[in-house]
Amino acid sequence: MKQVDASLTAYLNTQKQIQSCDLYDIILANGNHYYYTDADIDINNGGTVYQHGKLLFKRQQIKLNSTLTVDTLSVTIYAGKNDMIESKPIMKAALDGTMDRARLHLKRCFFRDGSVVGTVDLFAGKIEIKNAGGLQLQLSIKAETSGLNMNFPIRKYYPQGSFSTGSGGVITASKTDSSAVIAPYIPRKEVLL
Repeated sequence: MKQVDASLTAYLNTQKQIQSCDLYDIILANGNHYYYTDADIDINNGGTVYQHGKLLFKRQQIKLNSTLTVDTLSVTIYAGKNDMIESKPIMKAALDGTMDRARLHLKRCFFRDGSVVGTVDLFAGKIEIKNAGGLQLQLSIKAETSGLNMNFPIRKYYPQGSFSTGSGGVITASKTDSSAVIAPYIPRKEVLL
């Protein structure tokens, strides 16, 4: 369930015509933030100004679940040669690794008469470049929970090594053994464990 403050709850429960927009926060690996909105005006949310008209964003619809899920979000950015990130055109930044390990946070902003009533966090994740060329930059945003869908290896045998914890929590070998190898044990089909 999404958490919202009391003023936004009252606004959503009483208004018949709701004004809203998306807020995009791109965070590069070096910690620099770039704030954009798909609104017709700049949006000031808590002292942070989300710029309009710099980049055009088009995203897929988000399906909200009450359970923990692993999801991706597809975002297409339309940019010209004058649209910059880190003093480089955004297409060049996507292709030369500037946007590697970057993250994107998507919020839905609700406002009335040009002032922000409140925001709701919709999606956050790691950016992966799907395609970059011409005026389009296609991104795939992998959710924060992307590691939860990995299967834990079953029926694997990991023998105990000859390592011990030394002083200060340092793991050291108790003796040198050049012929020992730690490898997973994969049983044959006819062996039942």
